[in-house]
Amino acid sequence: MVKIFNLEREYLDNREQLIDIFDRTCRRGEFVMGDEVKAFEADFARYLGLSFSVGVGSGTDAIRMGGLACGLVAGDKVVTTPNTYVATVMALSPHGITPVLCDIEADTYTMDPGRLEEILEKEQGIKLCIPVHLYGHPARMDEINTLCADYGASVFEDACQAHGALYKGRRVGAFGLAAAFSFYPTKNLGCLGDGGGIATDNREVYEKATALRNYGQKTKHAHEIEGFNSRLDELQAAILRYKLTYLDESNRKRRAIAEIYREGLKDTPLVLPKEREWAHHVYHLYVVRSTERDELATYLKEKGVTTLIHYPTPIHLQGAYRSLGYKLGDFPVSEEASRQILSLPMYPGLLKEEVESVCASIKAFYSR
Repeated sequence: MVKIFNLEREYLDNREQLIDIFDRTCRRGEFVMGDEVKAFEADFARYLGLSFSVGVGSGTDAIRMGGLACGLVAGDKVVTTPNTYVATVMALSPHGITPVLCDIEADTYTMDPGRLEEILEKEQGIKLCIPVHLYGHPARMDEINTLCADYGASVFEDACQAHGALYKGRRVGAFGLAAAFSFYPTKNLGCLGDGGGIATDNREVYEKATALRNYGQKTKHAHEIEGFNSRLDELQAAILRYKLTYLDESNRKRRAIAEIYREGLKDTPLVLPKEREWAHHVYHLYVVRSTERDELATYLKEKGVTTLIHYPTPIHLQGAYRSLGYKLGDFPVSEEASRQILSLPMYPGLLKEEVESVCASIKAFYSR
């Protein structure tokens, strides 16, 4: 069986280090927002080349509190893409913030600056743009930042799938007013449960985010704003600190696996992932496209290969967002992708022979 993710292998390989981290954290007697959280926040900010990061309870909370810390209030509009995970919009829409959707580029699955310009010209009141660095490939941040500056919108990066990815040599998460990261276990940098982070160079955003995550208080029992209970715990922070030291090495392994896929599948009808010349893709997912996607997925399952679809239904076609007024056909690139995309197994511990086995099964499917 070749799994889409194999966390058991990763954690078993690091069992002794994880036991030591757990033991050290328990002996210290701090379990929420202690020294490990502070140390990880400093390490992660330094890794990104930024001044601040804020540990929170999940990637969804990072989008929610990051967006609110950037100044969003009820009645504001944010523009993002329809082919992202629903959390990109659902983190903010319950707060009275309206998502406006922008179609994507067909080769990178990230925000199309041409479509963004059309939306910014047409829509009034867009306060924040949320480009999503999907599957590990960066969005076109220069064009997006320039357009948003021209129309008075700030940029807030959804980097939940792109830890360590580079845009023109600089790590994503460092191009907007702030950025959100998820530390869910399957992410390039993942902990042992839910976790997330907000990264920024802006002190005002940082201070508001730190208050929002902890009941709106900057000092104990002084609740200056309404906030949340969304705090990264000590154990998860300690694990993330340890794993951060291996993130670049882990991403190199992902890129090497992607190269094996590329060589093994180049003569098949599949559309393979693209990497723009200005990008450093970190392959959180290895997503291919097939006009026979469902048949291929069924065939691979029969051969013991697990696949997934990220994501089968765009935001504008979800029942929860019917009220936005979009319809089938409004975002043709996202809609076509949703019908064809398939995620193949991808994780740093994937063995060369396992990747080759997946490639052989795919070639067998097409040679039937």
